[in-house]
Amino acid sequence: MEDFFVNNFNSIRNFISGIKIPGFATMMFGVTLISLIVIFAWGFIRIRNIKKDNVIITDYGLLDTEKESKPLFKLSKKDFIIMLAMAIFYAIPAIYNLGGLNVPETGWAPSGKDDGVIIDLGKNTQVSKLMLYQGYNEEKYDGTKFQIKYLNADNIYVDLETIDKTGFYSWKATAKEFTASKIKIVPNGPGAAINEIAVFEKASDIPLNIKSITSSNENSGAEPIQSPDGKAYSISNLADEQEKADFYTKSDTSTYFDEVFYPRTALDFIYKINPFERTHPPLGKYFVMAGMLIFGVNPFGWRIVGTLFGIAMIPLMYLFGLKIFKNRFYAFCTAFLMMFDFMHFVQTRISTIDVYVTFFVILMYYYIYDYFVKRSYKMGFKKSVLPLFLCGLTFGIGIATKWIAMYAAVGIFLIFIIAKLDDIACYTAYRKSGLCTDLFGSFWSKYFFRTALACVLFFLVIPSIIYFASYASVMQVPGNGVKEFFNNQVHMYTFHNELNIKHSYSSPWWAWPIMVKPIWYFGSKAMAAEKLTSSIICMGNPLIWWLSIPALIAGIIFAIKRKDKYMIVPIFGALYQYIPWMVVRRMTFIYHYFSVIPFIMIVMVYLMKIFSEYGGKKARRIIYAYLLLTALLFIIFYPILSGMIVPRWYASILQWFPGWSFRY
Repeated sequence: MEDFFVNNFNSIRNFISGIKIPGFATMMFGVTLISLIVIFAWGFIRIRNIKKDNVIITDYGLLDTEKESKPLFKLSKKDFIIMLAMAIFYAIPAIYNLGGLNVPETGWAPSGKDDGVIIDLGKNTQVSKLMLYQGYNEEKYDGTKFQIKYLNADNIYVDLETIDKTGFYSWKATAKEFTASKIKIVPNGPGAAINEIAVFEKASDIPLNIKSITSSNENSGAEPIQSPDGKAYSISNLADEQEKADFYTKSDTSTYFDEVFYPRTALDFIYKINPFERTHPPLGKYFVMAGMLIFGVNPFGWRIVGTLFGIAMIPLMYLFGLKIFKNRFYAFCTAFLMMFDFMHFVQTRISTIDVYVTFFVILMYYYIYDYFVKRSYKMGFKKSVLPLFLCGLTFGIGIATKWIAMYAAVGIFLIFIIAKLDDIACYTAYRKSGLCTDLFGSFWSKYFFRTALACVLFFLVIPSIIYFASYASVMQVPGNGVKEFFNNQVHMYTFHNELNIKHSYSSPWWAWPIMVKPIWYFGSKAMAAEKLTSSIICMGNPLIWWLSIPALIAGIIFAIKRKDKYMIVPIFGALYQYIPWMVVRRMTFIYHYFSVIPFIMIVMVYLMKIFSEYGGKKARRIIYAYLLLTALLFIIFYPILSGMIVPRWYASILQWFPGWSFRY
């Protein structure tokens, strides 16, 4: 017991001493402080200007108390039908060709250096390529090099090339053609798992029938390596699933881009192994794990849960739009923009964790909106803190998924401050109005001090419990315990603070809205010879993204001019998901804009509403045309967003700018 406390005390001490306040933290503190100064200045001026002779009762919400007890909107049968129809309509292309269910599962791993295999083709064959399907092994075996050799006409094994085992559930292939009857694969170390080997004869995309695979017997005395998933390694496993070989290495049979991290880490959690990916909290990987436990270790299994979250975003955006605009058409427009945004489609079909944190960030603002637009002292204490509880709960889930939920917490905190200053203004107006009401009977004790204590519970205690509990799988790894929780915080903080490496697809924050550099997530080289291509591109819909910053600026101006207080929530959502990326020093990518764009979509619909109010039927026709063009652009780009096989010329005509690369 004493050792337990000593070890954990040392871990906490190391955790605290390892933290260095970086420029990012200082800058964010400055941004938050400036925001608070502006907000408090506004609140002070507003409260100071309240005088006994100019109090307008309705401006401060002192009347119509019955209205506060009603929900902000009421769903009708028609709303449910619209949401269901939009979700189904979106789900069809989202789930279609999402990923295969049948990929090589059984594997083999060398017991030691030079413990390789010999593949007997049965006859001299002109081989176009040899392919290896990389399996699942412990991290320490990554980087193993497999030397590929072939038996030449002089009966001598000649070096062809080397394949590094660096991936997870993905195909790797040789690049050179050769003629041989036998192929030898020799590793430079133990443990790297290969699930299948496929050999292709020239001019054929069907794997050759392998006569036999035997051990090269160059290190026969080595002890067998234990598979982390408990499955027995066997040489015979290398050719037992030949029908699953994928000559074209399509996205539905392999991991691509950052999928190399998250599905693999989900498997680590299942088998209580130190996680491969440790740069983000664990909860997002649990969602990935859930899909794999239900559908198996395959592309469909590790992608489906994220796609379901993406589908759920459609009705969520509809509800958010309906809550803000109180109009079914504008709610439809809000969900429609999300339906046909390219990044929403792509980012929810790849097995990363951004979809989950974005979903919960939207929910955070969805719930804080209720608290912001209603008077807490009219709703009663219990009803008034319910939105805060739900907001804090989703914050806890979000922060346990990815730290960018903390950006949302800044926006939520500032919105809460504005709401309380507004309450003080109402209280001051009441005191000077001479009205007789018991609304403010326990104003300070209930709606300030007790609410503040509730916020400590909702936004600190509960999220901390969720965050700590999310590390259960990490702490259960033999030898880890609680100390690993603290070690991981230092590791994450250091990683994100010092990530200064270069990446060919990284881009700064200002380049995202104009899409200077989309990310080419996936491309199949094998199709280039046939003048075909299969690609997956991470970018936004130009008709949404190119207008996003002008729309945000215009939305802020109109909201201030029209005193549309309700727009503070989506505007703050956009600003405080975006501003942190302006001061961050680490390498960034266009997909970091993913959590910003939902709030800008709401602002864009706000501008549509204003335009429609002033322009009448003609404005509505322009809005219809804009929505139609947005959907049409999605249809045009769909092939290179989904990995569909299309002619190379089709992908080429979509490369509108030099920084857009969509094909081999």
